[in-house]
Amino acid sequence: MKNTREKIISAAVSVWNEDYGAPLKYIARDAGISRMTLHRHFCGRDAILLAITDEFVERIVKVLDDAMNEAQQPVQQMEYLVKNTHLLGEDYNFLFDLFEQKGRPDDLVERFTFFEEKFAAFFDNLIAQGVVKPGVNAKWANALLEGMMKSAFRMRQRGWESDSNLENLLWDAYQSAIFEPQALQDARAAS
Repeated sequence: MKNTREKIISAAVSVWNEDYGAPLKYIARDAGISRMTLHRHFCGRDAILLAITDEFVERIVKVLDDAMNEAQQPVQQMEYLVKNTHLLGEDYNFLFDLFEQKGRPDDLVERFTFFEEKFAAFFDNLIAQGVVKPGVNAKWANALLEGMMKSAFRMRQRGWESDSNLENLLWDAYQSAIFEPQALQDARAAS
């Protein structure tokens, strides 16, 4: 059984994906606890939000680490990352919306910095290998990755993903925006 803190975080993700303005009592209800118990673990909304952000960053960093360890070829590493992060967009969709709003906690931005720096180092390595289109930098590639996660969420939310293989559609769009055609041919030949 999950501990209480994990139940609160899980309930908050579920509730806030539906309505970020929902009161904490809805989170407590979904977690099967009282508001008093919720407040013993978290001092308020921002504390819960930051815990969720930490969990998201931990999960996406793990996917990036796995991508670097699972595949040898740079295009295949990025493919692994794209195909295995799009589901995080569904679990943490409200974070993407919040990140763009004024009034968000400053700590929210700082927590994402760890992933952004790790992604930038990974992507700069791809650039150094000569597989990335000229003019494409890590910031653009990261923003595009976030956009892909958001797009996947919208597709599933509207029920459109059943018409196609969403994972492959996302990868096709991403790879054509980022990689040199020769790098894609080399990756296909290597697989």
